[in-house]
Amino acid sequence: MRQNSLSYKYGVTVSVTFWLHPGSIILRAAIDIDGLEIILEKEKADHPDKSSALALFTEFPSNPLLRCADLPRLRALADKYDFLIVVDETIGNLVNVEVLPYADVVVSSLSKVFSGDSNVMGGSLILNPKGRHYSELKTYFAANYEDSYYCEDATYMERNSRDFSRRIRVIDANTQAVCAFLHSQPSVKTVYYPKYTTPEHYARCKRPGGGFGGLFSVTFHDPRVSEAFFNALPCHKGPSLGTNFTLACPYTILGHYAELDWAAEYGVEKGLVRVSVGMEDQKVLLDGFERALKVAVDSIKD
Repeated sequence: MRQNSLSYKYGVTVSVTFWLHPGSIILRAAIDIDGLEIILEKEKADHPDKSSALALFTEFPSNPLLRCADLPRLRALADKYDFLIVVDETIGNLVNVEVLPYADVVVSSLSKVFSGDSNVMGGSLILNPKGRHYSELKTYFAANYEDSYYCEDATYMERNSRDFSRRIRVIDANTQAVCAFLHSQPSVKTVYYPKYTTPEHYARCKRPGGGFGGLFSVTFHDPRVSEAFFNALPCHKGPSLGTNFTLACPYTILGHYAELDWAAEYGVEKGLVRVSVGMEDQKVLLDGFERALKVAVDSIKD
């Protein structure tokens, strides 16, 4: 049984659960993957009779900074120290990335872009049949899984997913165009997008012909521009992602309002705007983002 957990973050969302600890320990973003290996080695030395770690959980890429873990290296650590790797590929999605070779378990929110229509909820879990612990995991799920998915939800999910691949191609192209525009603007501080953020890690799992997904975040040199830009965006506003229509939110304000300083320690700025790009006409999308940015920049000149 797991007792406590140790969370490890180096700019991506990574959590490692250990057998024995007096509490939860968070390593700050400045610590890289070498720091994780040092901790694993120390745990092994302190408890040589058992595997120190139980499982490592990570997103690919992460939300909201769109950074990717070095999955091959984490896989090597998992094999050496005998722990599971669980990867959430919701944001990258299976059309764009293939993470199963590095994971024991791959999970995804089917409520997001797999459905796209925002009218049904669901999730998936895939076991890697080549994983060291596959037999044990398969036996556990066979004994404990209960199929309680409502039949009409299953019907809607199947219907919505029929054009999943086609929708992804449109969304990928739209997102890349919007990010290219924002990336070139002097008022923009950073565009967080897998093409620009830890691209070498993303490339290792990117499928041939795959894109970079439909989610990005953006920050600005002047926080006033951030607020004005979000307010001027001609799209729906809300905290979800993966919708067929473009959806934006002031992510940090919504998710970490009571802990803004803590979020900033991990690089998640107060003024960060997260955008989930949809399937609108690309020219219409670009015109909308250009107008919103112009309104925002002009607003601080008054």
